[in-house]
Amino acid sequence: MAEEPHALVPVDTSRPPDAYEQHYMAGEGTVLYRHKHRAPWQLHAIFIFSIIAVASAALAAGGLVGGAIGIAVGLPLFGLMWILSSVLRVTVSEGHVNVQYAMFGPKIPIAGIEHAELVQYDWRRFGGWGIKRSLAGEWIYNMPGDGGRAVRIVWRDARGKRHVTHVGSPRADELLQQIRRAQRALPAGARPAALEPGDE
Repeated sequence: MAEEPHALVPVDTSRPPDAYEQHYMAGEGTVLYRHKHRAPWQLHAIFIFSIIAVASAALAAGGLVGGAIGIAVGLPLFGLMWILSSVLRVTVSEGHVNVQYAMFGPKIPIAGIEHAELVQYDWRRFGGWGIKRSLAGEWIYNMPGDGGRAVRIVWRDARGKRHVTHVGSPRADELLQQIRRAQRALPAGARPAALEPGDE
């Protein structure tokens, strides 16, 4: 039996939303699922190595003064990239699946989801981790440490354009469960078929 929208309650209550989530990922209605997938130590090591390499190259190429200027400009940029790339956030609310990696990602309407399934993906097909697009035009948002597990979501936006988005997660089964739970709670008129058709 389908669940009524007003009866939905959050399942993942392990932590309250942080300031970023409150501002940028509030969702619509009740938030059913919330997860922050933090980067493993290997990714942090890559950033540390890159910062050291850039600083050394700047000093070697520009001398003490020029190198110091290069470091002053380059290090804050690397630091910002490091911070933004260290967390993949996903929330599921009654209205949307919200994916954020380095402040980028789709806000997928629950009513626009045609199909969602668990998949085992090969990172080489997408060319690595982060925000990647396959040759088939499918997007992935992933982070090392998810075991190659993702939820593949086929959905349409408000204009009817079709998208395929993979969301990598070590808790992919729970993510899929909450997406389906939100779908079951939709009013009949909000199903994907009710969206206006558009160009493929």
